[in-house]
Amino acid sequence: MQRPHRLLLLLLLACGTLFPSAAVRAQGRTEPTVVYFPAVGHHVAEPFLSFWRRHGGLRIFGYPISEAHERDGLLVQYFERARMEAPVTCAGTGECPVQLTRVGALVTAHRADPAFVPLALDPPPSATALRRYFPETGHTLAYGFLRFWLRNGGVAVFGYPISEEFTETDPETGRTSTVQYFERARFEWHPEALGTLWEVQLGRLGALLAAEHGVDTTPVPRREGVPDYDPSLFSRSFRLPVLMYHDVGEPAGRYRIPLWRLEQQLDWLLANGYVTVSLEQAYEALLADGPLPERAVVITFDDGTRSQLLAARALAARNMTATFFVVPGRSALGPTELRELRSMGHEIGSHAMTHRLLTRLADGDVRWEAEASRVRLEQWLGAPVRFFAYPGGDWNGRVAGIISACGYQGALAAWGGTRWTRERRWAEPRIEIDGRLSLDRFAWYVERF
Repeated sequence: MQRPHRLLLLLLLACGTLFPSAAVRAQGRTEPTVVYFPAVGHHVAEPFLSFWRRHGGLRIFGYPISEAHERDGLLVQYFERARMEAPVTCAGTGECPVQLTRVGALVTAHRADPAFVPLALDPPPSATALRRYFPETGHTLAYGFLRFWLRNGGVAVFGYPISEEFTETDPETGRTSTVQYFERARFEWHPEALGTLWEVQLGRLGALLAAEHGVDTTPVPRREGVPDYDPSLFSRSFRLPVLMYHDVGEPAGRYRIPLWRLEQQLDWLLANGYVTVSLEQAYEALLADGPLPERAVVITFDDGTRSQLLAARALAARNMTATFFVVPGRSALGPTELRELRSMGHEIGSHAMTHRLLTRLADGDVRWEAEASRVRLEQWLGAPVRFFAYPGGDWNGRVAGIISACGYQGALAAWGGTRWTRERRWAEPRIEIDGRLSLDRFAWYVERF
């Protein structure tokens, strides 16, 4: 059964242009400083509203389960997965320091399980892309949990790990899963959702702490004039380099990159602090106040050539992921290969059924290219296909309008820079990476284009 916040996120992402009328109403007026969540009957106001929106919104913090109030000399508010705190004088003020309570440390203070015993590693092991040791707490962080930690806030949001991975049964749901505790969170592994935003979910530690503190979580009436929370009430745009590759191999060309050069570029991204994110996360950040790392990058591959399996494995070896846009009518990657990509955490999108240039087709043919390819890929994967890339980068307003009605959440052009806006939802820009680019030129595209 889907949790309410997940249903709301899916609704926000599924709507055509994210409630166009609400977005128009938001233009030319001040953004609200307080909003109401009718699903739980609580408000969120400044300074917590801006922090909640900037650092992850519903997916990371969940719904508010109390009103903001004073406790132990601080202004605090409890959420399903967190508690926020600020100086009491900050009530109603946006520019004010907000911190997250160490809820993970508080609710596990009594735990003496082996997983919570710090590891005495001297000298500490060197960090790799797949595993890190944190001498601050004496614990390690690896693989999918490390990837989630990096993509969704790192130490600023979750704190350091305070346990190793272990198996635990959630007393609320009765579900047994692999978990790991952090100073401010509990990560839960959901392998059935591999390659999606939900492969790691956060425990409801805020709700647990509220119960321990005896906090009143009774819903309250909406204050007069306060709007329901809706992301379209707030402006949102950001710089996001989305790199576009094609074939992998020799000789180097515009649409073919040697594997060694691709690996060189991936290593440069890691060395310079870049974190790969999925298109699902990028669109969640754009449309639904989801989190996005400061140095986020999206890697995409078009056409579904067999050589792209080499790229997928090179990415997986570095704990990185990409989106592969496949042409199911002619792709060298079939159901078995695509399921292998998914098992590595990669995302699959549609590149149309036959790769015809869509602006040259009649409306019905464009619709068939989009819908038939999505249905075929979903049959192969047994999972939704959410994003579309225009073959040859060929699109116009007519084509984009048809694609937007074919069951996708967004679409990518082939060029256009790095600025993502809601207005460009159905043709967000990418950077073409020529297979002959020098590393210096590649770095310029990523950092300055």
